Amino acid sequence: MSELSGRAKEPVAAFVHMLGKDARRRIIEVLVSGRSVREAAELLGVTPAAVSKYLSGRTHPSDEVLARALRAAGGGELREMVDVIVDEFLDGVDSLVQWLVDQGVPDRRLARGLEEAAARLRLASAHRNRIIL
Repeated sequence: MSELSGRAKEPVAAFVHMLGKDARRRIIEVLVSGRSVREAAELLGVTPAAVSKYLSGRTHPSDEVLARALRAAGGGELREMVDVIVDEFLDGVDSLVQWLVDQGVPDRRLARGLEEAAARLRLASAHRNRIIL
């Protein structure tokens, strides 16, 4: 089970909702890379045909299916999925910042929010490193 398994559904659904189709497909690819399509389908609560459609890009998984994928992921899988999510969000933030700069309307709230988020990440990372060491 993953670190997300005991958490409330809402926080996971809140951030997976913002993921694009490609990131959604990549998360399913990670899940399937360690098991069969049939096993992945059982974990996700969908049919094997649905998983095949996600992988081919004919459709994309819902927020709830993505939340199930994150909950079902093992340690290495979860790390890969987090990488997909972080890449997606960093690309989005970069695009937003560039758009704001191009429009000439930089927003101090965005800078302050990013600084606060970075500080929380540094704290969490430092805490995790102390636990691991």
